[in-house]
Amino acid sequence: MADWSFNEVKELPKADYLVVGMPDVGLVGLIASTYLVKELKAEMVAYIDSPFLPPVILYHEARPYPVMRLHHHAEGGKDYLILVGEVAVSATGVHSLAGKLVDWALDKKVSRIILLGGVPTPQRMKLEKPRVYGAGVTEDDVEEIKRAGISVFKEGFVSGPYALILKECYSRSVRGVALLAESFLNYPDPGAAAAVLTTLGELIGVKVDVKQLLEQAEEIRIKLRETMRRTMEAMRESGKAYEYTIPAMYL
Repeated sequence: MADWSFNEVKELPKADYLVVGMPDVGLVGLIASTYLVKELKAEMVAYIDSPFLPPVILYHEARPYPVMRLHHHAEGGKDYLILVGEVAVSATGVHSLAGKLVDWALDKKVSRIILLGGVPTPQRMKLEKPRVYGAGVTEDDVEEIKRAGISVFKEGFVSGPYALILKECYSRSVRGVALLAESFLNYPDPGAAAAVLTTLGELIGVKVDVKQLLEQAEEIRIKLRETMRRTMEAMRESGKAYEYTIPAMYL
């Protein structure tokens, strides 16, 4: 098997957007992408496999599902691909994943990559509604973030898998945006996921009602405690500590 294989189970249309949600800070991306797929009833069209993924397979309603899946949704004349990653990727595998993912997106003529995640803040407990920041790759991305009324991520580090995907986009001048909600670091954060989904709708037009997500917040936190623990183990190896530091260029 190659490092990362993309296996299509349905014929894929040219996609306008690739929305990515993977385990990271507060599991924001995982919670948001899972809820998005459920609410949109998005069909699984492909899956990703790799020796870098743990030897597990997911079962839901007596059906097996790969732990890294791509779903398709069409709305308003736009096609959306949504990547749901159920498990954290080890530090040894994230570099090759980032490159292969951008390669695959370019091959499928994806116009823009949108990453859903969190940025840790020690003040999260005091925030009733987390703020969402948009980190853009190109000047056009930054201008679109501003037009959507989203706060631009101006200062600081992005680290982990999303940093590598953004670096791949940067090196190839591929349009990309990371939507990062203020969140808990090591505590599943459905509130931050809801904020990210609301902002996603403002940016690219795909909208879902997050009321049920907020109502089920405590249940989600309990169910995802073990996933959060394992994600923290992977994050310790992927440079997440840099998100708490001040870059020297600001001095």
